[in-house]
Amino acid sequence: MKIEKYEKLKNGKYELIMEYDEKIELHEDTILKFNLLLTKNIKDNLTEILEFDRGWETYYRALKYLKVKPRSKKEVLDYLLTCEYKKNDIENALKKLEQQGYLDDLSYAKSTLNHKLITTSNGPFKIKNELLKKGVDVGIVQQVLEEYSTDIQLEKIRKIVNRMIKSNRNKSIKMLQRKIITDLISQGFSKKEIQIVIDESTFLDDKEIEKKEYEKLYKKLSRKYSGEELKIKIHQKMIQKGFHTESSV
Repeated sequence: MKIEKYEKLKNGKYELIMEYDEKIELHEDTILKFNLLLTKNIKDNLTEILEFDRGWETYYRALKYLKVKPRSKKEVLDYLLTCEYKKNDIENALKKLEQQGYLDDLSYAKSTLNHKLITTSNGPFKIKNELLKKGVDVGIVQQVLEEYSTDIQLEKIRKIVNRMIKSNRNKSIKMLQRKIITDLISQGFSKKEIQIVIDESTFLDDKEIEKKEYEKLYKKLSRKYSGEELKIKIHQKMIQKGFHTESSV
């Protein structure tokens, strides 16, 4: 198959115009490997050339994927598999990216931790689970999470607890503390650190909150109920809100 002319494309590839106006796009690495700027006939080794070029296509596809944001090795592997590249080409691409420093699960885990510490209120357990789901080795995860010290955890928990106290002025202390524990555990903090902050925090006076909630319920429910029935309805609602009141109408 005779090469008539070449045209360099914007994506770094070359377009080879063959006889009978057939066109083939190849990466520059392939052009150099097979010396195609000088060779005019590629009939005998076209299959070899195309297979070699598919390897570079796999590599550059992965590199482009990594340029968007840091990725774990497993993320890149899964992505390339969805692109249906050959297993051997994928393995070679990943190996090359690791050798060049573009693919490094330790650096990825550190970057992820720093990003989460700055931009989220996630606790260490949530970050750990996210990294493990990305295929990062448990040893690397444990090593990196050592940077998430107890002092950092307590400071983050304090900020969250103070915010929740200010935004939940209608909840009893019991209900609010229960909510704080549930929410923070779901965010990846341990109950031990959560309890330390709860014990040192100042909550609003339960009696004052109870009084306000009772008055609100009385005003609302007295439109529909009266007497003993009203008293029972209010009592039930107060219990649901975490108040064990014996107040009467």
